[in-house]
Amino acid sequence: MVQIGDMDIVEEVRAGRARFEWAEVKSEHQGNTLYVSVFRDAMKFDGIRVPANAMQMQTIADELTCMLMTPKVVDLIWLQAGIRFDPVYRIGGKIVANCSVGDVHREIESKIASAGGDDGKSLIDSVGKYWVLTNKLDNPSILMYKSRNACNYGWCSSDGIYQGVTKGVKVWQSPGYRHNDLHADPSQTIRLMYRFARLFRKGGPEEHVDLHDVLRSKELAPLVSHEGTITYLRQKSVPEPIPLRMDDGTIVLPETDIYAMPDWNGGKL
Repeated sequence: MVQIGDMDIVEEVRAGRARFEWAEVKSEHQGNTLYVSVFRDAMKFDGIRVPANAMQMQTIADELTCMLMTPKVVDLIWLQAGIRFDPVYRIGGKIVANCSVGDVHREIESKIASAGGDDGKSLIDSVGKYWVLTNKLDNPSILMYKSRNACNYGWCSSDGIYQGVTKGVKVWQSPGYRHNDLHADPSQTIRLMYRFARLFRKGGPEEHVDLHDVLRSKELAPLVSHEGTITYLRQKSVPEPIPLRMDDGTIVLPETDIYAMPDWNGGKL
């Protein structure tokens, strides 16, 4: 069994020892419909949800042809989750940041059991906070940690004290900029979205689209962003993998063959 305190989670992912499953969230805006593939639950190692810092999250995302989520996608997961419960933010009077990873995982499992148990297919939420993409991160001069800053968001809840970025969603963690890209605590679980998605434009046929292109598009960005277009598309402290450009202009991103990707013909444009 992996010892959590000594774990190099990036190497564990590369070695094929991470576990996650896919589910889709649906977003609609002005006649366009987008289906985004996300982790159905937080990533697990030896059956346990393990936290990550923002640099680790970005590196893992690159390994899996994924991206950090946006706050809007976090909200969509909560709104469409088939297994939903209020987050674990305290255990025995202690805030989660001061609790062990194992204790937080067991509390989440208890909440899943109380909600009827995992059916093996439904989205599960709320299983943590996440490192996310926001435009404010593209303005490092105003941030505490400059280019090493990260933004966390989530802990969607029926009784959250903050308004989420989506109308009607409450959260315990509004977009926060108090941490650098090396911060981790048991609440910061690993959940990502696939880089490619399924788009239907106003009655048109299915298209497979790159979420980088969607987030840069004034027409399409509102499907996945509460800010409109997004200029900050990855945690900048992690070097971007170099995509391959084929003779016909097709772009192929580096992709692992260890883990199953979403079961539609995505992944290459």
